[in-house]
Amino acid sequence: MRFRRIKFLRFMFFFMLVVVSVKLYTIQFKSGKQYSSAAALQQSRNRLVYKERGDIIDRRSIPFTGRQSKWKAILQPYTLINNPINLRTIAEIFGFSVENLKSELSKNMLPYIIDITPAQAKAISDSSISGISIIDVRVRYSSDGLAPHILGYVNDNSEGMAGLEKAYQTTLNRGGGIYAGILADADNGFMTDLGYRIWNNTGREKLNIRLTLDYHLQEIVESTMDRMVDKGAVVLMDIITGEILAIASRPDFDPTNIRSYLNDNDEPLFNRAIGSYTPGSVFKMVTAAAALENGISPDLIYDCPGYAEVGGIKMKCSSHDQGGHGRINMAQAFARSCNSYFINLGQKVGIDKILDTAELFGLGQKTGLSEQGIAESDGTLPGYLTYISPAEIGNISIGQGELLISPVQAANMAAVIANGGILNKVTLVESVVNDRGEKIRNIKDSEWKRAISKETAAALQGMMLMTVESGTGRWADIGGHGGSAGKTGSAETGWVKDNRDILHAWFVGYFPLDCPRYSLCVFVEDGASGSSSAAPIFAEISAQIMDAGY
Repeated sequence: MRFRRIKFLRFMFFFMLVVVSVKLYTIQFKSGKQYSSAAALQQSRNRLVYKERGDIIDRRSIPFTGRQSKWKAILQPYTLINNPINLRTIAEIFGFSVENLKSELSKNMLPYIIDITPAQAKAISDSSISGISIIDVRVRYSSDGLAPHILGYVNDNSEGMAGLEKAYQTTLNRGGGIYAGILADADNGFMTDLGYRIWNNTGREKLNIRLTLDYHLQEIVESTMDRMVDKGAVVLMDIITGEILAIASRPDFDPTNIRSYLNDNDEPLFNRAIGSYTPGSVFKMVTAAAALENGISPDLIYDCPGYAEVGGIKMKCSSHDQGGHGRINMAQAFARSCNSYFINLGQKVGIDKILDTAELFGLGQKTGLSEQGIAESDGTLPGYLTYISPAEIGNISIGQGELLISPVQAANMAAVIANGGILNKVTLVESVVNDRGEKIRNIKDSEWKRAISKETAAALQGMMLMTVESGTGRWADIGGHGGSAGKTGSAETGWVKDNRDILHAWFVGYFPLDCPRYSLCVFVEDGASGSSSAAPIFAEISAQIMDAGY
């Protein structure tokens, strides 16, 4: 018994010795540089030259951040002040006066850090001057980057201040950095015999945020918007998964120069893709779905004389000046966006069923983006506890009145119809991954529920196809690129500018026809109409996507 106890103790002794040896090896050889840098930083006075930060990448690991680099010069005040010849040379390279440069360097003995051009970096390298170092570092953002409204921006200390940069600050902020400084004595003073030091502890494993966005699709959307949209938003979505593949808002902004946009009346910092607006006739998708789901035949015919009279009030149709659309069924009324038909249809369906169907389409509620750190509008569905007039029902039926939806919600509505009736939880942030692309934490939450029946979805698909082939959406046709289907909307806002009514233009649809893959919402603030302002943008973007082989 005693022998076995001694043998056990001897085993435990050797086991602990092995554990300690492995730990010492790890500290000495694998983490030594990191601990050495950390120790040096604790006994130094230094300035941050560069803060490493996790990247924000697309679905295929193409980075949205850190795509460019720049040069920085690190000047050593004590060395240069005591060498007038070198001081003058540096001043000439930077275009400073010697007096001003000396004044800046004399403020304290800490390194002086300045951004420089590639030409200046070369001139310094060629001069072999002591007292100055140059280093190239990655730039987080440039003025021509993509998706600024989603990514956000950082401050001078590389801290996230908006968008995903702020929402995932803790995750993205795990990288190391480059510091320039001095080793300080007990009184925190400069020890001239030790000079200046640069500490570099970059290269530690970062954590990156992987999005569902596709970099190249985002590029197509934004380049098209730069040519065709002054104010508005575009959302491209995968109809099967609910993943956002591209999302953009105009006007946009330069994330490297935020101050210049703070008082801009055009509100370039506002993300219109997740704002909410009056939907206009795109809401007729909901009214038609409510009718079909509640047993009303698509063959139901109403006569359109150019207006609908409800409750003693005449409500005009777009065909008013032409004498009306005449006798038409639901599909024809949908394709021609006949207000008279849908005002009458709304009375027959009833407000409760229309609003219930709107909720099934995901309106009046968040889409799922808010759970991923993206602040989004719920939109607005009216609530009626008392009597509602026929005119109010008519207004709601054609997408006017107390209704607000976001472009993201609109794209998801089109996806419901295109995929056979399924409402997906919308997602834009997929996961947290390391530099090797290994998933560390899943963020995407794949949830879905049936919103409408397959039969109703199929009927609406036919109506949306007719809209493009022979209705108000003809400018959205991409027949040579697989075909498209959709719905126009021209929403009255009640605002007036330069003695004209301001309308918001919409086109919401999907493509290609044979095997639908994408839903696409185009929203143009202060547009002429859905037909002339939004539909051509839809066609341009969808045709480019199909041409590119996506």
